[in-house]
Amino acid sequence: MSKHELSLVEVTHYTDPDVLDIVKDFHVRGNFASLPEFSERTFVSAVPITQLEKFENKEVLFRPGFSSVVNISPSQNFSCERLPSGIDFCDRNKLSVRTIEKLLVNAFSSPDPTSVRRPYPSGGAQYPIEVFLCRLSENTENWQIGTNVYHYLPLSQALESVATCNTQSLYRSLSGGDSERLGRPHFALVYCVIFEKALFKYRYRGYRMALMEAGSMYQNAGLVADQIGLRNRVWAGFTDSYVAKTMNLDQRTVAPLIVQFFGDVTDDKCLQ
Repeated sequence: MSKHELSLVEVTHYTDPDVLDIVKDFHVRGNFASLPEFSERTFVSAVPITQLEKFENKEVLFRPGFSSVVNISPSQNFSCERLPSGIDFCDRNKLSVRTIEKLLVNAFSSPDPTSVRRPYPSGGAQYPIEVFLCRLSENTENWQIGTNVYHYLPLSQALESVATCNTQSLYRSLSGGDSERLGRPHFALVYCVIFEKALFKYRYRGYRMALMEAGSMYQNAGLVADQIGLRNRVWAGFTDSYVAKTMNLDQRTVAPLIVQFFGDVTDDKCLQ
């Protein structure tokens, strides 16, 4: 048994069952069916498509009509702008597993192998969000044959085998069934919440902190991807139960929150 290993039974012992039931009930309200067969019968937004553009990329003023803003000089900005979200992914070029490993260890693990700290914050150091690596393309070098879904262990810096499903089935579930919208990414990361681990210490507040932690994680992964030559896209257009079943996850304990696709895009390396 690893010195970092934790039994969920221990966590469950301190979890309030009423809090767990209420949070799960709220969580499933965000589920919906995302499959081509149901595209005419399911929707998320009630805003007409023709009206959506006027709401995008805007900022809200809390005192509209008053000239109370204080401008900041653009010269203060020293950060690099993140690359646009990838679309039209292309797996024509081989991707080395070493590149994937580089993304995982830099986004989610400490450079100090003796440290238990991670590159992103977590309420009470509980880290209830787990990362799963999903292979979506056969065009990967040095991938261990037989497993296409792994669970990343950030302290051990190791991969735990989870499922052997084929890449086509996996991509169909993660993409919401309509892969033409994305092209062909090489792999994806699926961020999942362990309910008991999120709730046993901070109760309802822990659920809120877990969601913010997931955002910190995929933002960090996106910034690392920019540095190592990968494009990425964060994706919520999937059916939760379909993803969990395909990945061999027990939804009574863990639930997928968000998917992040990685690879080349057609206007980058695929045109070289």
